Amino acid sequence: MVRKHRILILTLLGILLSTTGFGIHYLIESDQDAKKTTVTIAVMVNDGVRDFNTNYYTHWLEEQTGYDITFEYIPKGYETEYIQTMLSFDESAIDAVFLSGKEKILEDDAFNSFCDKGMIYDLSAFITKDSNFSQVMKEYSEYELYDQIKRGDAVYYIPQMDTARKQHNLQVLWINIDWLKTLKLQIPKTTKELATILQAFKEKDPNRNGIQDELPLISCEASYSMQSYNYLLNAFIYNDPLHARLYFKDGKIELAQVQDTFLQGLNFCRDLYENGLISDIGFSYSQKQIMELVNDPEDLVGAFTSKSISDVIYPNCSDILAKFIQVAPLAGPDGEKNAVWVNLEPKIGGYIPANSRHPEEAYKIMDTMLSKEASLIAAFGEEGKDWKYSDSGELSTYGSLAKITTINYLSDSLQNKNFAGTGPLMLDDMYANSVTWNGDCSLVEYIDARAIRTYETYYGKSEAYLGLFPDNAALYETINKTTDDWILRFITGESNSRDKDTWQQYKSTIEKLWESFD
Repeated sequence: MVRKHRILILTLLGILLSTTGFGIHYLIESDQDAKKTTVTIAVMVNDGVRDFNTNYYTHWLEEQTGYDITFEYIPKGYETEYIQTMLSFDESAIDAVFLSGKEKILEDDAFNSFCDKGMIYDLSAFITKDSNFSQVMKEYSEYELYDQIKRGDAVYYIPQMDTARKQHNLQVLWINIDWLKTLKLQIPKTTKELATILQAFKEKDPNRNGIQDELPLISCEASYSMQSYNYLLNAFIYNDPLHARLYFKDGKIELAQVQDTFLQGLNFCRDLYENGLISDIGFSYSQKQIMELVNDPEDLVGAFTSKSISDVIYPNCSDILAKFIQVAPLAGPDGEKNAVWVNLEPKIGGYIPANSRHPEEAYKIMDTMLSKEASLIAAFGEEGKDWKYSDSGELSTYGSLAKITTINYLSDSLQNKNFAGTGPLMLDDMYANSVTWNGDCSLVEYIDARAIRTYETYYGKSEAYLGLFPDNAALYETINKTTDDWILRFITGESNSRDKDTWQQYKSTIEKLWESFD
């Protein structure tokens, strides 16, 4: 029955997306509409957008480009099938696909495969020196943005990238301040103090429900930023999982994961796990399940790590947001403190199917979205009504002089002024980092900014070897995957990090991989 239902859905998708079936509102076109090009864009439903078709930003883009823009919603639960079906036709009703930074649909390998098969349009023929795309690539050349986007000599998507300062930090440790107050404990400054606090979280019923149901510290395998053990390892040695855990010592590149201090950190994490202070429940949970756990009104979680607090706590849950406060980088037994610096990385903002009827028009819309005026609308809404340029000496969420004064905060609310992060977007960091704070302590932007300011002092020098592996991606991934697998085995006790032979076996494995790097 399920199989038949799925086949029916795919059949309906085929009818919707093919130009012969063409969907409900393509059956009839008036002569007047036929004179004006209509560009159809596929999007996923966005909880922050009331209606893409009646959106202020849509109307603005129509005025700027001279095209009519229509949005089609991708069926929830059938996103992958939708894209695969849409790309398979000789000619499609869809001219472009817009994504948000938190949406992928296709994994990188699948997307690249479609590109290599000629099913995604190569935009390089449309890109000119004076295009907004070219200007953005020039402005962010220090991050090698163009090299990150291109595939060979081709460009298959227009990017979306968050340029805020918080994006440079891999992870923050958030701790339950209510539990600390209940137990009359202070925010920890060292790994030793954290271990004592986690033990108290486990044993002293800080949520006061009379049940030992507290989860002192949770970890999640959904991303490096949510792996709390990677945060803890940075109190022992600079641990950068994004760059094969390389670090500089005396002018030489070293592997952190084979050092004795790294082993010391692994043993610390192993002890926490063995004593139930790092909960094992998170190792099998998805990010969504972790979010449900932390947002549970039963108040079950003592601490977690993430890049932004909104990666785990729903932005509209002000009572839950108020429960957690950032912990600055912890000092290890030797006084080591580190935070991992992250290079800005573009995500797919929009791409054009090779079977699009209007590829050039779709590109023009996406390129327009990279302009300064468009980016400000995409970030803050309508000028004069939702925001204005700041001229009164107000302070931003980062404590610097503000350049943008918000009148109506659109973030984390249902609105119809912009696409709430969907589609191409490259806001100049001058504006992204200079937005006024409205005094709301539960505002995600304020909470994240406050946290990042305590981490920036401790950034390592990852940027010094960002380009180390451009032609050795497979080796880079192998070192990362091998290290990641061993770390989990050590922490969960599957392998014994305190056994000298086992540790030597692990070291030899990693060192041989490194020696093969040419």
